[in-house]
This record gives sequence, C-alpha cells and structure tokens, in this order.
Amino acid sequence: MKKEDILNLASLSRIRITDEEAETLRTDVDAVLAYVSVINEITTEGDLTKKVGVRYNVFREDEAKTLPDEHTETLLSESPVREGRFLKVKKILQQD
Repeated sequence: MKKEDILNLASLSRIRITDEEAETLRTDVDAVLAYVSVINEITTEGDLTKKVGVRYNVFREDEAKTLPDEHTETLLSESPVREGRFLKVKKILQQD
C-alpha cells in the first residue's frame, strides 16, 4: 500500500495521523496483508467443500436445577424491608 492510501483510509475513518505514522502503518498493513495471503494459500490447497450429513434435532428433557425456595431466604435477607416471604417496596402506581 502507498502512504497516500493510508492517509486516505485515515481520512475516511476520521482518524488524524501524521506522515510518520502513515509510513509506519504502511509497513504494518503490508505485513498483515502478506500474512493473510499466506493463510489464503493454505486454505485454498485443501478441499473446503462443506458436507452436510444427516440432520436431526436433539432435545433434552427440561429439569429444574434448583429446588423451590432454595435461594429465597438468601435473596430476602438482602432486602432492606420485607414482609413475610415478600420484598416490601414503595408504591409507584396510582389507581384511579
């Protein structure tokens, strides 16, 4: 890539860079593109055709992971005000 291309990309991205930064980025981008081209060569050598086998749905039975009321007391103990098994909160809705 040319330095002008890097400066143009920076402008499109609304990033302010100096000429020195553009030169550094130019060499970095060239290195990244060279690496990507090596990866492309590796992946195009093998057969990458996707094969679809037998498809089926796998279901599992729903099962409760916790017992009822297992965490109730712990949660209620964190509340500043409670009334029996319930959290007591300030009324926020008005009935007309």
